[in-house]
Amino acid sequence: MKLKILIYLTFLSIVATGQTGIDPSKLPLVHYKPNVEGISSKNEIGIQVVFRQGIKVILADKTFKVIQFDVVYDCHSRSIFDFDIRRYIGDRVDGRDDFLRKRILAGDVMDIANTVIEKDGIRYKMEEFSFIVTN
Repeated sequence: MKLKILIYLTFLSIVATGQTGIDPSKLPLVHYKPNVEGISSKNEIGIQVVFRQGIKVILADKTFKVIQFDVVYDCHSRSIFDFDIRRYIGDRVDGRDDFLRKRILAGDVMDIANTVIEKDGIRYKMEEFSFIVTN
């Protein structure tokens, strides 16, 4: 249920902010989750690592290519539905990205959602992936 609400709110947010890209709701779901470079086995990544290398979505199967993904940022108001969603084209968010640097704090839980991947000209959507930003 959380994923359905997140996808719906993501769609509304992207439409409202005019972000472009591929509509992941029309793609077949692959029951496979992306990962983030530099993440620990506990799904944690240090905030300084994020600022240094950014967020890079990686796949275990290198025959697929990451086309786009959404990052769900916490707005820190402690409200359940208070978050910002940004769509990124390609497989990474640069560590110098102003929005990234302004929005994340140690302790944040971040989500990678609506990841679109491609193999042999066919596009798919991946499952959501969550991780924690630590000191």
